[in-house]
Amino acid sequence: MNYWLLAAAIMSGFTCVIHTTLGGRETAVPLLAAPDLKKIPKYTAYYCWHLVTITLAGIAFAFWLAAGDPNAHALGVFATFGSGAFALWSVVMIAIFKLRPFHFPQWALFIPAAILGVIGLM
Repeated sequence: MNYWLLAAAIMSGFTCVIHTTLGGRETAVPLLAAPDLKKIPKYTAYYCWHLVTITLAGIAFAFWLAAGDPNAHALGVFATFGSGAFALWSVVMIAIFKLRPFHFPQWALFIPAAILGVIGLM
């Protein structure tokens, strides 16, 4: 058992739960309630929110599989890359749109998972 990748799996599972619960309440519900958005953009954004949920669950599952099987190295690479890419994009969006880092905290969830993944893959 690779405990670094297992920790990354747990962190990624936690991220998925946070996204589903807090993200649903803070993002998906207001999105659907927005009266000024047309149907296509509204439901496309809602669809994308669910794609992210599925992706987050997939990343956690990939880390979990890689943690238990040394032959599943590619899954660990995939999950680490995904976590790192999500972290980087969060930081870039904060910079581009001048967001407050703690109002857009996704980076704080993805950076630890990516670091744990990198250590676990060494």
